[in-house]
Amino acid sequence: MLSAPLAGWLVLERRFGLALAITFLAAASDWLDGWAARHIDHGQTEIGAVLDPIADKVFLITLFLCCGPAGLIPIWLVSLVLGRDLVIVAGSLLIRWRRGPVRFLPLPVGKVSTFFQILSVILVLLYGWGGGLGGWGGALFASALFRLMKNLALAQTAFFTALSGAAYIRRGIEIAWGQGRRQGTGVRGQAAEL
Repeated sequence: MLSAPLAGWLVLERRFGLALAITFLAAASDWLDGWAARHIDHGQTEIGAVLDPIADKVFLITLFLCCGPAGLIPIWLVSLVLGRDLVIVAGSLLIRWRRGPVRFLPLPVGKVSTFFQILSVILVLLYGWGGGLGGWGGALFASALFRLMKNLALAQTAFFTALSGAAYIRRGIEIAWGQGRRQGTGVRGQAAEL
């Protein structure tokens, strides 16, 4: 999580190669941490299980927020990604307030959305570094084929972010209504028995 501000600042400073290196180092560190948590006795803690996905999300959102103004990702897509996450957080807080602690498992479409968000960030950083936006990383990453791949990844990010947002809203409504029905039935059942 500490590397997120540095990576974001590097993007805003148009130092895309260094931002890409920080991103890869953060990903390697995250993978190593996850591996250790799964394979070492007492390696996984409750706080780690909570903080790790939060740190990953903070890093990804920071990069999206900085890639927008840097001209790497359209602002409307940055808004879609940020809006989806804000809706999920607000919805989960409302459900927690209404029902108490509820464990939210990620939906498969949410994992696909996250995959395309990560892929998009990597591709736009490579594109920026490769010369597409004045970088010096090489002709390959500024080529028309690479630009097409980047744009397809951004389109898939938009599609799956919107789709997963709708799926999480639907899931939140199901959880909220499911609780309401159980409470209503229980009250009626108890009243009938009295």
